[in-house]
Amino acid sequence: MFISGFLVKPRSSQNGVSKTQSAGNQRHKSSLVGTSETTCATTYPKSFCEWLAGIIDGDGSIQVSKQGYTSLEITMGLEDLRLLRYIQHMLGGSIKMRSGASAYRYRLHNQLGMIKLMNCINGHIRHSARLLQLHRVCQVLDIPVILPITLDAQSNWFAGFFDADGTIGIAMKHRLPQLSIRVNNKLLQDVESYKVVFGGNIYFDSSQNGYYQWSVQSRKDVIMMLDYFKSSTFRSHKSRRFFLIEEYHSLYDLKAFQPESIHHKAWLAFLDKWNKLMI
Repeated sequence: MFISGFLVKPRSSQNGVSKTQSAGNQRHKSSLVGTSETTCATTYPKSFCEWLAGIIDGDGSIQVSKQGYTSLEITMGLEDLRLLRYIQHMLGGSIKMRSGASAYRYRLHNQLGMIKLMNCINGHIRHSARLLQLHRVCQVLDIPVILPITLDAQSNWFAGFFDADGTIGIAMKHRLPQLSIRVNNKLLQDVESYKVVFGGNIYFDSSQNGYYQWSVQSRKDVIMMLDYFKSSTFRSHKSRRFFLIEEYHSLYDLKAFQPESIHHKAWLAFLDKWNKLMI
């Protein structure tokens, strides 16, 4: 029908509620926001969708161009090319080395691929900035946004976000080695889920314009994360250090880190393996 010179077309949403929109105001249309109970058809396993959402929350960007085209970009270091290849295998898209940077950029921009992607990660994206991006893309693709589901210790989102923004390190403190698992982000709310589910502490670091760091250091908390690692799928190069945590604890109990220990050569060999996993 015509109203005041504009063509208005009624559209039926997924919950049966009609919404109208003028052709001259498409750029500012509203969209539905659903809950975790909303179901979306997807061709991808739930575990992959959760993990991918964590990757995108940490190192990705979902955008709408000025021309109205949607796209996904994920940028990671050279050492994680295999991870990006896995995403490419699952979603399609392309990978190119960034000019002047030691990093690769994965990109997906065809419409069908983006629709399938949205149906995969919708309900799993939770990073403050990324959720806003998701909403804008879903508006263009006419897909109702699903609010982030509550996380638990079985969610693969933690593995994906760790692959993007996590680290495992060993530092000497008071002549004793201390293993820590950490996740960093600019906003407190984007690391709080780790503390809620896995314990540990959150610290504020004023360097690099300030950021929040979730960290676990006690053996009990580290073992909890190790148990999670064994039941989830990590794919970054740094996550391979999880395989060495049990060896670390065994050598620590033997005090092999002490130079006078008869096991010190084993400790040095362990550190050599540990450091090579980050190359």
